[in-house]
Order: sequence, then structure tokens, then C-alpha cells
Amino acid sequence: MSHKPPLSVVYAGLDESGSLTSATDLFTMAAVVTPAPTALKNIIRRAALKSGKRLGRQRKRPNELKWHNASQRIRLAVLDSLAQADVELFVLVVQKEHRRIADTPQNYAILVCELLLSCWNLRPNMAVALDQHFSAVAQRAAVDTFIHHQWPPAGILTISHVDSRHNTLVQLADFVAGSAYAWHKWGDQTYRLLEARIVAETAALWSDIKHRWLSER
Repeated sequence: MSHKPPLSVVYAGLDESGSLTSATDLFTMAAVVTPAPTALKNIIRRAALKSGKRLGRQRKRPNELKWHNASQRIRLAVLDSLAQADVELFVLVVQKEHRRIADTPQNYAILVCELLLSCWNLRPNMAVALDQHFSAVAQRAAVDTFIHHQWPPAGILTISHVDSRHNTLVQLADFVAGSAYAWHKWGDQTYRLLEARIVAETAALWSDIKHRWLSER
């Protein structure tokens, strides 16, 4: 009796920075991909400890820390640890041209696909965790259906919608997306700590992204 080799599954956490619905010029989304997510679970906690704060009394607990509310010391510590971890980072920079983009399941799913297109042919077996962007079950189902329809047929995909406070990969993806936003918006050099781990950074106009996914596929 022959035995098939075990499937090589990777785990991905996705999050974003910026606003779709505001008339701003920029929106970023990032994915942190790894074969061993448990190895990353203490990165943010260690960064908070390293910052010199006493976790029992600090205003934000480690699982509540995000790029926007973390000190610069914590941001640097998180990105430095991530740069040394067994991860692949994928970044999407959406040039909005000051347009307001409807925050719909279809538009959100298009952005997820545009981001993951850079890795799904090499990593077709993936467990994806998305930040809990939509609260309604029907909206989440619409997101999942769109992504599944685009996924490589030979791949195996699972999608979960999670609270970032309870998912380290999504929380780390928030730091990556936030640092990418700060780099492209204000030239914040912190993002450059991740250069060795960034497999792909895609930058495109929202109008081109939407047309590509709705017209060509």
C-alpha cells in the first residue's frame, strides 16, 4: 500500500491599514505566511516586555497592541523579531487616488486575492485567517466564496474570520501593513527592517485592480 506524502500547509494572517471609505490616497494590506505559527505567538508579548513596561499595569495588553497604538519602541521590537522569524511577507499597496471605495464583501475579497496572488501558486495549501472585517455571516460567506473561486484548483484553502486579539498572525499582519502605510505615506524607515522577509510588494491603482478581477477572470 503506497502512502502519499503529507500535505505542506502554510498559515497566513492578513490585515490592513488605512481606510477604504475615506477619500484618502493610500490603503495597504499585508499577509504574514509561515509553516510554524506557534513559533511567533510571543513576539508581541516579548516586544512589550522589552519596551520596559510592566504588562500587568500597562494601558494596552499585548493582545490589544496594534501598529496605531504601539509605541515606536514596541514597533521596532516587533518588526525586528519578525525580520528574524521563519516568515514570508506579502504586501499590497493600493493607490486610491482619493477615491471612496465601498467597503463591500466583493471589494474586500478582491483585495485579498490581489495580495495572495503573489504567493498562492507556490503555496497553494493554505489556512488563511482574515481580520474580522465583517460581522454578518452572509458577508463573510460572500468573501469566502469569491476567494475560493479564484484559488488554484490543485490547492487546499481554509478561511477563518478572527478577532486579531486572539490571532497572532493577524496581529502581526497589522504591524506589517501599518509599517508599509507609514513608509509609503511619510517615508517612515521602520518598514525597511522587513526587507529581507518581503517576498513581494505589489502596488497598483484601485481602478486597475478591480477591473482585472472582475473583467479578466
